Amino acid sequence: MLLKEIPPARSFLDPPEEAREELPDWYKSSRSDAWMSFQDIDWPKRSDEAWRFANLKKLSYENLYDAKESEINDAEQLVASSLSLKENAGQILFVNDRVIASPLLNEEFSKKGVIFQPLSQALIEHGGLVQDHFMTETSRLGSAKYTALHRARLRNGFFFYVPEGVSLTVPVEVFHWVSGNSASIFPHSLIVAGPGSSATVAEYVASINDEISFCCAVCDIHGEEDSQLTYLRTQNLSEKAQSIYQLSSRVASKAKLKTFNLDLGCEWVRNESVSRLVGEGATSEMLAVSVPEKSQEFDMRTLQLHEQRNTSSNLLYKNALYDDSKTTFAGMIVVEDEAHQTDAYQTCRNLLMSDTSEANSMPGLEIKADQVRCSHGATSSPVSKDELFYLQSRGVKEPAAQQLLTFGFVKEAVDRIGNNSLEEVILGKLGRRFNKIGAR
Repeated sequence: MLLKEIPPARSFLDPPEEAREELPDWYKSSRSDAWMSFQDIDWPKRSDEAWRFANLKKLSYENLYDAKESEINDAEQLVASSLSLKENAGQILFVNDRVIASPLLNEEFSKKGVIFQPLSQALIEHGGLVQDHFMTETSRLGSAKYTALHRARLRNGFFFYVPEGVSLTVPVEVFHWVSGNSASIFPHSLIVAGPGSSATVAEYVASINDEISFCCAVCDIHGEEDSQLTYLRTQNLSEKAQSIYQLSSRVASKAKLKTFNLDLGCEWVRNESVSRLVGEGATSEMLAVSVPEKSQEFDMRTLQLHEQRNTSSNLLYKNALYDDSKTTFAGMIVVEDEAHQTDAYQTCRNLLMSDTSEANSMPGLEIKADQVRCSHGATSSPVSKDELFYLQSRGVKEPAAQQLLTFGFVKEAVDRIGNNSLEEVILGKLGRRFNKIGAR
């Protein structure tokens, strides 16, 4: 890789560097307030209900530093090394939270008022619009300290805004790479789909080298009335890395939001996803796939919050666990007082590929309204011996048979993305993963 790294120096537990002078005053105040909050909030403990089953011993803060700028000589080579779409409406490329390639938004969409910019640029050129939507949600699932840390140390991210009635026919793509041993990044994603608009966003997070790193990311999604938005994120950081990712979405009347998350990398992962259905007729679909191996631990917490009548949500999480890996899923469906005629479903399925893997599942319901249809369930099971025998009896060797069965298990969630190009990207990444495991 054609890359020159500048060694990091500032610990992320030290006071963050000053925000650039040209940034809005409200944003600079927000960073200062967040740093004070970070210092006041206690670190999570395993005895906290929100961190039940979490192995916090794996979350180390020592010797982690703000990622420093790296000189990239060949950005195209980085993109080529990552599986991504053959066609897009625009791309933004980051290394260590610095833009390495200017966004190339399709001119047709630029003329219609679509904004697709690095957040640092959008804060200057569209400060008021950003302020209306930036981190307006409170942290609900236990990671308030990391929310404050993210806000205080945030360097960059992207802002994607689709005006009323505009439809993007192909997705936009955002790449985040981290480089440098013990480097920390804090990428932010701010997505706003205006009334009656439609769009798709694909975001990829990965390491350039097999190094220790830390990623503390936040994604804000706002789906306005009658909008349709699909958001896909893949994480393939080094297996020495740690990641905390928080997604907060707000879905208005008759809007439809679909999110998909793929986790492959990191030694330790914490994902929190909150979907607020704030308008009548709002719909949310939450999909995720993870394939942990060796000693990886993936911790997933979700909230489907129904605040108005006739709303619907559907969650499907699929985890295929190898070796000594571990997953934790804690999901809650909450139906508020006025949210009558709610439909809400929550399913977490775990496929145990070894006797030493461990899957903990804690689904939950809290219903305060009448005339609702809600269900939740979680299962953990090994590969079916009958299915394995069937394939082997037809000449498929056991490792290949296990791979086929695992691929079929996770594909159910992938098929629900509803976009052939995105599904092809995800299946390609999963294929790489299963080939790597099978080659061991």
